[in-house]
Amino acid sequence: MTINQESSKTIIKLFSGVLYKNDQPKLWWELEKSYAVISDYLKPLGMGVIFDEAEGYAYLENLELEEDFPVLLRRRALSYKVSLLIVLLRKRLTQFDMQSDESRAVLSKEEIVDMLELFLLETSNEVKQIKETEATIKKVVELGFLKKLGQSENYEIKRVIKSFVDAQWMDEFDKKLKEYANV
Repeated sequence: MTINQESSKTIIKLFSGVLYKNDQPKLWWELEKSYAVISDYLKPLGMGVIFDEAEGYAYLENLELEEDFPVLLRRRALSYKVSLLIVLLRKRLTQFDMQSDESRAVLSKEEIVDMLELFLLETSNEVKQIKETEATIKKVVELGFLKKLGQSENYEIKRVIKSFVDAQWMDEFDKKLKEYANV
């Protein structure tokens, strides 16, 4: 099995994060064309390719292998605020899909802040809370669930969020929120 230069670029992009059809059409086309070769190349490394053509994204995940097999992609623990924002964005995307014919769900920074503030404790240090909220949004952008649109204060909710936050995950998070509210 040989990997050409374009397939190598596609693999490198997958190792660095999510590949979106609309953002990198050349790499996407290469993945479509060479999916079997790329998948076979990555399997011995313990990696699988999640490829959702309908939603237009692809990413890597660790395969379930022997216990002593090294793991290339590490899981990261998320803070409460980051987890909360991801769940709120997932819920917003679901609402958007039910109510709109548009393909992109776009929110303003103000809408995101308003969504988060409903669940955050009031504080006397507003400046600190604004900085923490901005850091939370930035982290969600880094994780690939939001994309800042140009120089504006608008963000697109990336559809890959559906793959990471399923109904079971949202239910578990809702239970934790209820427990948190009752404390």
